[in-house]
This record gives sequence, C-alpha cells and structure tokens, in this order.
Amino acid sequence: MKTNILVVDDLKSIRQTLSGMLGDEGYNVVLAEDGYQAIEIAKQNPFDLIFMDIKMPGINGVQTFREIKKINPQAVVIMMTAYSVEDLVREALGEGAYGVVYKPFDIEKIVSIIESALRCPQPAPQH
Repeated sequence: MKTNILVVDDLKSIRQTLSGMLGDEGYNVVLAEDGYQAIEIAKQNPFDLIFMDIKMPGINGVQTFREIKKINPQAVVIMMTAYSVEDLVREALGEGAYGVVYKPFDIEKIVSIIESALRCPQPAPQH
C-alpha cells in the first residue's frame, strides 16, 4: 500500500520540488497551496504524513496543523521552514508535530524522517 503524503506550502516551487522528490521515492503525493486548502483536502483523504510549511499567508502551519489533527489525529506532521521561527517551531512541536525540516531540502534527510515517522509515529519528547 502506498504511503499518502500531503505537502502544504504557499510557494509553488517548494511544492513541486518536494512532490518530485517524494514521487521519485514512490510516495503518493497531494499538494495544497495554503492551510485552508489543506484542511479541505484532509477532510476528504486520510494522510499518513503531512509536510506543512510553518509560515503561510492567511492561516499559518501551526493553526492548520491544529485543525487537521481534529480531522485526522493519527497523521504524522512534519513542519517545514526556511526561516528562524523558533516560537512557531516550539508551538508546533508542543502540539505534537513529529519534527521540523529546514529548506532547502536534503532528500536523504527527508526520506529518513519519513521512514522513522512511519516506523514509530510518536514524536520524540521535547525537553
């Protein structure tokens, strides 16, 4: 059974890059350009894993994550950021996000975080 992954980012280039990388690895990838679209998509499809940009216009990644958790509590969410947004990163991890990856992406890191998240979907305790 293919792993379903949702990629949420307001930048088309990031969505396409990640979609290409993950598609090449054999994952089934769905794209959303903002939090509202991601919530609507999550209502219709269960996802194993969600890559969520932290900073997006409208509704940010942490708020989107909270809403998606209500719809699909077992989805593993990995936050993405190109910025130093430690407060939002802390908030996301406090909400139960699995981890954070920083842009530009390293495909090996992405694949290894996906594999470990699918093996053991509980996030490591944050200290």
